[in-house]
Amino acid sequence: MVVALSAAASLPAAAQRLGPPMERPRLRDVVDTNDAKAYYDLGLASIDRDPGRAADAFYWAARINPSWGEPLYARRTALLMKDRSLLFRFYESSRRERVSPELRRLDSLQYRALMLSPFLYRRLDQTMFMSYIRENVTRSSRMSGGGEPSRTELDYYIEQYLRDAGPWMRGWVAYGRGEFASALTQYQMASGSMRDKSTVPFERGRIFGMIGQADSAVSELHRALDEMRKRDEKDLVVFYDSKALTQYSVAVLLEGAGDPEGAREAYGQALQEDLSYYPAHMRLGLLALGKGDTTTAVSELALASQLAADEPLVRYTHGFVLLVAKHYAEAVAELRKATELEPYFALPYLRLGQAFELMRNGPDALTSYQAFLDRASKTDVQREYAEGRLAEVKEILSLTIKQ
Repeated sequence: MVVALSAAASLPAAAQRLGPPMERPRLRDVVDTNDAKAYYDLGLASIDRDPGRAADAFYWAARINPSWGEPLYARRTALLMKDRSLLFRFYESSRRERVSPELRRLDSLQYRALMLSPFLYRRLDQTMFMSYIRENVTRSSRMSGGGEPSRTELDYYIEQYLRDAGPWMRGWVAYGRGEFASALTQYQMASGSMRDKSTVPFERGRIFGMIGQADSAVSELHRALDEMRKRDEKDLVVFYDSKALTQYSVAVLLEGAGDPEGAREAYGQALQEDLSYYPAHMRLGLLALGKGDTTTAVSELALASQLAADEPLVRYTHGFVLLVAKHYAEAVAELRKATELEPYFALPYLRLGQAFELMRNGPDALTSYQAFLDRASKTDVQREYAEGRLAEVKEILSLTIKQ
């Protein structure tokens, strides 16, 4: 226990929130251990038969690429599937009862995932639910003295359960299978029977967003927001279904649809719902940077960094904006903080190399570019640029020594 606690304490803060340190799973037929997608794909391939191994793979995908929401969501799913007691508590407790520290920590992974990717495809929800059904049937069979049910019996029970389910469940199953048109229809049929009237438009809005129908998505999410504001404030709301997230999702859609002014207003409304919602500050800062307003960009990213001081992506983005604004020393401080928070995150090292070059600090630029190349995947589009800068800095340093 002492060794485990010591190892956890030595981890960067960002990694600690993923859970205890994990050994890297072996990648078959893949030699690029800097490839986050390789670990993510390994997790997807193994989650049903070995959720523990999948959780480890998702852990490393999230560390290598902290800007990617899917591994955080997938790790939460794998950890629930790995721990049967948590899995049963998750499905058999009400939202009000699901406030244990363990479940809250796992919910926080999904919350962070949706902050990064508000329209991520929750493809593993059904995998987790089917795992729960199989465990439930097996447990009931053992308790009744019926012995271990066969896989055929389990599959039959699940098919019967889904066949008898209502439109909400049929919509959810269609969503999990990628049958989005059917899911939209079934969810709409379920709207009259839902206790929380925001649920249907929220899910339909997410699907419309995933399939690129921004106008329909925005309309549904606005309906969801209206219903959220009507409900009793005493009702417990899971924090990853918040009004701030819903408004932020609207803003992301508007920005993607080429409406920066509408997006800017929607990001501001997300902050009215929750002043601490730092992704909105990040996006407002990047929108300002796109207009050449570096003062506002730096200000917004500074706020984001204060609100999410232990998020490597936020620190990296703040450092990048400072670099563009020519505040080189401040940029170096933020980018170094990003590398301290997550040493496996390659991009901050690239920006550090650029900052040191602009500061005419060749040795540190050389070290930073090499650190980026040591951590970047073989398919990283920035590798060629970094290799070119590394070679040029080496040549300049060699000429300086000769002189």
